[in-house]
Amino acid sequence: MANAIEFGSFYKLLQAARDGNKEKNKELEWMLAEYEHAKDAKNPYDELGQIFCHHGVMELYDYTGTDDIKYIHSLNESVWDYLKIRMKISLSEYMVRSMLNHAKEHKLASKMSDKWSLATDEIESNLEGLAKYVAEGIVELII
Repeated sequence: MANAIEFGSFYKLLQAARDGNKEKNKELEWMLAEYEHAKDAKNPYDELGQIFCHHGVMELYDYTGTDDIKYIHSLNESVWDYLKIRMKISLSEYMVRSMLNHAKEHKLASKMSDKWSLATDEIESNLEGLAKYVAEGIVELII
């Protein structure tokens, strides 16, 4: 990737929401709404990362059946084991697969290439790594 990216502010809000801070949870909801379309992105990977952060949290909600981050964080290991069996995939793998499918369905590499004047194949070659980076960050904070 051309420029290093980081989503520290996203992960800080996610952690605060996980810890039960209702005000920060509302801030997280606002951030996720902004990240859905990534209009303030600084480069193609920042844009894709924002979209993946939004998508990853939505998939967390889908995987667990709830949008209560504090509650999700309180789930014990046996519940996570059950979810993995029921879903036939781990949360991290589920998020990555969904992010990559979303990128493919919406032709994000091509759109980013056109918007940021970067080769499509360069963006495509970094999609999986970026998806894993975002998913692992979310999972590490939540589980």
